[in-house]
Amino acid sequence: MVAIYLQKTVHEGLWARRMALFFVQLLILTVLLHRFGSLATPAALNLLTVSIGGLVLAIIIALVGIVRIWFGGQIGAGQAFAGIAIALIGLALPLYYLSQFFLLPRLNDVETTPRQPMQFSQLAAQRPADANRIVEPDLTAAELQEKAYADLRPMELERSATETFDIVHEAVKRIGWTIVLNEPPGEQPGRIEATDRTMIMGYTDDVLVRVTGDDTHAFIDVRSASRYGMHDLGANAARIRALFEEITTTLEKGEKTVLEQAKPKAAPAKKDATQKRVKKRVKKRRPVTR
Repeated sequence: MVAIYLQKTVHEGLWARRMALFFVQLLILTVLLHRFGSLATPAALNLLTVSIGGLVLAIIIALVGIVRIWFGGQIGAGQAFAGIAIALIGLALPLYYLSQFFLLPRLNDVETTPRQPMQFSQLAAQRPADANRIVEPDLTAAELQEKAYADLRPMELERSATETFDIVHEAVKRIGWTIVLNEPPGEQPGRIEATDRTMIMGYTDDVLVRVTGDDTHAFIDVRSASRYGMHDLGANAARIRALFEEITTTLEKGEKTVLEQAKPKAAPAKKDATQKRVKKRVKKRRPVTR
């Protein structure tokens, strides 16, 4: 007699793996279409939310399958664990940003002078209709920023405002911002308005750089504002720090600015003809070998 044991397969594991694969692919496709394609930011945000929700649901279904296998003796645990692993891979980056959501203040507009906000001019009119409105930070937002980003203060240089503006302009170009407005200092402070895209998703944010000062000292102020989302997850503060670090690196390397390179070189002093004649007479003759 041969005993045949029939074991039922738990289908939750199979569906969990399929769901995890589908939503990971949707997550990757959303990022690529928004970063390199023409997918609008609101649509991308909605698809990201759906993808993350689908991955969480896949984990829940896989866990239900594992519980059934544990108590019922069915097979299919491998599919369930594979679904959990795939979903966790897809959720790795979102979970990191979720931690930033809780650790950092809920801000989407950061600047070096939060109690005296600077005003966008050209970029304010170029924002899409569905983007965040540029508003003046209130006292609560200013206090939150000062507590979370105490290092964000105006940068002071012992250079003229014109030279400082030139340094800032070169730094902005090196870090890859797209300059929209470029006004060197004169009767008014120097201003640079530019846009920058985040590394992964490619969200477009607006940046304003202002240079004030005189012939000996200059101050650099920066404002960075997100176009979408109520929480920037620290992106705006990181952007301001990146600009200041680039300026500091330029100064430490001693690189010449465009203005310094344009200065005419001093002509070498002409030697006195009398001194040349004296040197010729004093110069010894080499002996001739025959």
